[in-house]
Amino acid sequence: MSNELAPMAPMPVHNNTDDPLWRTVWNAYEPVITALRRIPLVTNVESGNMFAITAELTDGSHLWISSVEDLPIDPGALEGFHVKRVHDDTPTVDELVYDSTDSGDQSEHGNNVVPLIQAITSFVTERRLAPRVIDLVSVQLQAVTAQHQPLTKLLQGPFNDREAAIKEYGYATHELVEKGWTCVHAQGGTDWPLTVWELNGEVATVYLAHAGQAIV
Repeated sequence: MSNELAPMAPMPVHNNTDDPLWRTVWNAYEPVITALRRIPLVTNVESGNMFAITAELTDGSHLWISSVEDLPIDPGALEGFHVKRVHDDTPTVDELVYDSTDSGDQSEHGNNVVPLIQAITSFVTERRLAPRVIDLVSVQLQAVTAQHQPLTKLLQGPFNDREAAIKEYGYATHELVEKGWTCVHAQGGTDWPLTVWELNGEVATVYLAHAGQAIV
């Protein structure tokens, strides 16, 4: 399954999100949709002439997730999942990804969502068809003042480039030196630097910190 701590892909942008039928289908298949958004794929539901889940891929194609025919509005009537990769502008893109209907290669999984998402995750990862999730890094300071008061401050960031964060860390520590601070401890080298500083009874720690993740 996808990482539950990863950021989710945004909601689809259109005027159907307030449509009762669209919301009914979306809510009925929320476990599948949420898992797809954590891959992270922008996910939508078709609620017009056909009912299906769609998930956008980075090359302009998309996944079409249905069943033996349409997805039933009631998931209790589902007869397995049928997933293919298609492209609206390129009819030759028509690729079976997963089939757990009665006649499919994965029929033993039936309506189980876990192998469905595992198969989709493997497919889009191997083909590099999913957006990338990157770590964000910031330069942080934690200090205790001469009056024994705690202080936490974001110095710079967050950055999606680790090298940029390390460069800003160097600027921040250089500024401490210019202000008369003394470095009393250093660790992490240039990989994950952390230093402890002292000046007139005040102690400060400057370090790189994880600041979440972003989708690119």
